[in-house]
Amino acid sequence: MNLINFKDMPLKKKIVMIAVISTSVSLLVACLFFVMYERLTYPNIRLQSLSTWAQIMGNNSTAALTFNDHKTAEEMLKSLKANPHVLSACLYDTKGKVFAQYKRDKDALGYFPIATGKEEAEYSMGSLKVIRDIFAGGERVGSIFLETDTEEMKSRLENYTLITLLIGLLSFLISLLVASRLQRYVSKPLRQVVDRMKDIANGEGDLTKRLEVSGKDEIGDVAEAFNAFVGKLQTVGEMKLDLISVVSHQLKTPVAEINGFIENMLEGLTGEINPRQKRYLQEMRLIGRENYRLIGDLLNASKIDRGVVTVDLKPISAKEVVTMAIRDYEQILEQKGLRLLLEGMEEDMKLYGDRDKVVEALRNLLNNAIKCTDKGTVTIRLGSEGDKGVIEVRDTGIGMNGETMGRLFTKNRVLGKEAHRSGAGLGLYISKHFMMLQKGDVSVTSEEGKGSCFKLSVPKMKKQEGAAA
Repeated sequence: MNLINFKDMPLKKKIVMIAVISTSVSLLVACLFFVMYERLTYPNIRLQSLSTWAQIMGNNSTAALTFNDHKTAEEMLKSLKANPHVLSACLYDTKGKVFAQYKRDKDALGYFPIATGKEEAEYSMGSLKVIRDIFAGGERVGSIFLETDTEEMKSRLENYTLITLLIGLLSFLISLLVASRLQRYVSKPLRQVVDRMKDIANGEGDLTKRLEVSGKDEIGDVAEAFNAFVGKLQTVGEMKLDLISVVSHQLKTPVAEINGFIENMLEGLTGEINPRQKRYLQEMRLIGRENYRLIGDLLNASKIDRGVVTVDLKPISAKEVVTMAIRDYEQILEQKGLRLLLEGMEEDMKLYGDRDKVVEALRNLLNNAIKCTDKGTVTIRLGSEGDKGVIEVRDTGIGMNGETMGRLFTKNRVLGKEAHRSGAGLGLYISKHFMMLQKGDVSVTSEEGKGSCFKLSVPKMKKQEGAAA
């Protein structure tokens, strides 16, 4: 695994990997030291044991050497056949000549070392060798040579290696399990911080909520710092909402009065106007209505953010809702050369909702459709889906891609570069919340270059609701 992949791994995997690798490496190093120690010290231990054995064998050979009994000496050395690890043995007399000998493999080539009168012990050529003097009554009567293989030592080291591997594997699994359980105490609080930051960055976080501080360590410090940061954001947000509310209220009345003056002038209440003046006044009326709508949207968005929007649910006419919604857009449709088609208006469907808010939501969808359509038609259709009444607004405009639709009903695109053409401003955000307050919904389907279809779903009026009304 390279460094880049490790850097891109999730934190919980990093913690588990670091814990497992650290534990495994530490244990492996400890086991390697143990095996190396065994490999270095065990030959000396075996040489000491072999020396003791040679001493015992020499003591048992004193009579044979003293009385020059070769047969007894040969018989004694042959008894070594019971030990499969003994490769060879030899008795020397006082002059260093071979007195009796033994070889496990009689056909094997090899020579016995020359007896120099010095005791020796060595580990070489894959075997252990010792030479010990033999004494009788304090007088040296000869010496003995023993040679054994190292199979026992090899077997012991192999067993240690296998045990080391098994312990390493078991420790790896245990450390993996323990680290997987314990990593949540680090990764979970940090994951909560990251998720809250993403929600806030996407405009979907509730600034009134705080993270739970579970400890006084560095992670607890991060949670406390984040809570303080969110508190500051909440304060700034409340100040912004206050400013928007005050400014909108201050602007709403003058803009309404200006629009009223323009209507009076168009109706001739202030005297005759020529065609050019009338054209200018009509343009001003459209601009005034857009400004009044924008002020209203700002107020509604402020109320939604404050959670103070209420609904007045009662039986309403779907046909009346459509009629009220299209009233202010007939001139705009005519100017853009768009045809407005109405479908399903024959039967007046009864809905149960807040008429003004349903009308406002439908106006926002209609305004969006007109903005996005340069030629063709805008269609409003009344229909029914189960216990919900449906009002569809279809256009033949520019359409949208999946990414745009994914964040269409949020405020994070109000100032985006697509807001002017896609209509992805406050209107759709407000419509979504207005319909959710009435147990309804707003949904959209679209294809780039072929137009969009927005659908308002409003609960139908039930019999008991009609009787109560």
